[in-house]
Amino acid sequence: MPRLAEQIRVHAPYLGLSGLLVLMVLGSLLAPQPTGRPPTDGRRPLAVTGDVIRLRFDYIKNADYAFDPRATTPLPPPPELQALDGKQVEIAGFALPLYSPTGQTEFLLTQSANGCCFGAPPMLQHMILVRAGQLKVGGYGEPIVVRGTFSVGPEWEDGYVTSLLRIQATAIQALADGRDVE
Repeated sequence: MPRLAEQIRVHAPYLGLSGLLVLMVLGSLLAPQPTGRPPTDGRRPLAVTGDVIRLRFDYIKNADYAFDPRATTPLPPPPELQALDGKQVEIAGFALPLYSPTGQTEFLLTQSANGCCFGAPPMLQHMILVRAGQLKVGGYGEPIVVRGTFSVGPEWEDGYVTSLLRIQATAIQALADGRDVE
């Protein structure tokens, strides 16, 4: 193989663009392919530490919670999210502050810090309403980890669905362990 690579290097200037493309395709077909690649999508299993489930936004999005804001009776949540109702979860995300007249800390947790400013706003089923009581968020715009009890299903206020996913937070901390918001 080293001799073939040397021949290609020597003759590459004479092959032209189409010849190089053919060689690139052949090289990719002949290259050893990895076996058993771990899944990179949200279908991979959730990590569990003790009684806390490490939830990911990719998992929530791939659960395909079909919510129609115009429907008077929303469809029930998918089974994979219903199974998490009432469980202790931990999830990393970005806090978008909400005004609370009671002085209690409430915010929306999203996968992206700028999803509502530079792109399409996240759908209601891709945001988590966090009720944190007296807990405080260190800095909005920075990634955080929220731990608490997860609730799934529509919550109504004045005839409108205001949230589909909620966490009653027991802890909020900065995302300091080097992992990404998934």
